[in-house]
Amino acid sequence: MRWRRTDPVQTVGALILVGPGAVERLAEALAGKAAAFSSLAVARGEAWAAVFAGPPPEDPGGEPILPRITGAEPLYEAEPGWWLPVGLALNAPDHLGPVLWRALGEHYGLAPPAIVAPRLEPGAEDADSADLYLIRHTGPLTAIRAAPR
Repeated sequence: MRWRRTDPVQTVGALILVGPGAVERLAEALAGKAAAFSSLAVARGEAWAAVFAGPPPEDPGGEPILPRITGAEPLYEAEPGWWLPVGLALNAPDHLGPVLWRALGEHYGLAPPAIVAPRLEPGAEDADSADLYLIRHTGPLTAIRAAPR
């Protein structure tokens, strides 16, 4: 699969922190935010953590909310269950997207949801490799911190 830069006009639906201590950094960032953010779905892995937009608990039909977190990479849902960083897309015509996402899952024996983070060199406009973060469990931060990776 190839990935390309595109205009960063996608709707942000999640944030990801990557690197050692990502879960702790996310917990620290959310600790200083409004209580409504504590109910948002969080996923984690060995060295990453993501928080997904959702409606505030007091207004389940309301607009999704997402906190600002310094250093977090904003994500959008490129295809149901497949998340990409804002400003990046498949390097293929839009009408091929569903077929290519399905082929990616089948080739690697994966099922979404997953976050795909293309590895673009500084100044590059496209890439042919990416990091993949599999989302297997989501829940409030308190539950996810205690859960196995």
